[in-house]
Amino acid sequence: MDPETIAYWFFRLNGCATITNFVVHPDRRGSQRTDVDVLAVRFPYRAELLTSGDPMPDHPVFNSDGKIDIIFAEVKHGLCRLNGPWTNPEDENMQRVLYAVGAFDSHRAPEVAQALYQAGYYQDDIYRVRLFAVGERKNNAILPTVVQLPWDEILAFIFDRFTRYQAQKAHHGQWDSTGSWLYALASRRTQEEFIEIVKARMQVHVDAQQLAPQNPRQRNHD
Repeated sequence: MDPETIAYWFFRLNGCATITNFVVHPDRRGSQRTDVDVLAVRFPYRAELLTSGDPMPDHPVFNSDGKIDIIFAEVKHGLCRLNGPWTNPEDENMQRVLYAVGAFDSHRAPEVAQALYQAGYYQDDIYRVRLFAVGERKNNAILPTVVQLPWDEILAFIFDRFTRYQAQKAHHGQWDSTGSWLYALASRRTQEEFIEIVKARMQVHVDAQQLAPQNPRQRNHD
């Protein structure tokens, strides 16, 4: 099971409009510049089941101060970390990602990119732009302003959402196979078992990637 897909469901369940494998193409013929494992946008007044008397609480990392959240998430199976494209200002990949997303005009994008390179964070009156690192455990070498989310925390949230709101989420024929499988697994396992099984499935995926011939366009999530 691809770790990116699990991360996608975490962001989706927290009300984010989400794209996985957001590719930044080169200016000319050649290999892609980089890609964003998960690109997520979340609006500040997002609420689900607000009129029911039991609204769904989202993960605290999404607590809003009234700004639109733009999130660039790097997903790893092991240690949380950011790849070179997110840490090398000389490559200007951050600018290219911001141009492709389109929230900032071409005059402001370099300023935003510089803040993300230096601090992993940018905000103004409208937007809050953040780098997230998803992985098995946190990394002390990453800037403290980068949001680090361990798999245990992500999977505990998914389990709680699918069990606490099992009735409301029961009709989901439009979901992809991963979302349906996660929902079914949560309904018949304990939280500890759920986390253990999902992490084992991710390990199988990562092992298969490492054994397969390397495709230059394929990301490694170790």
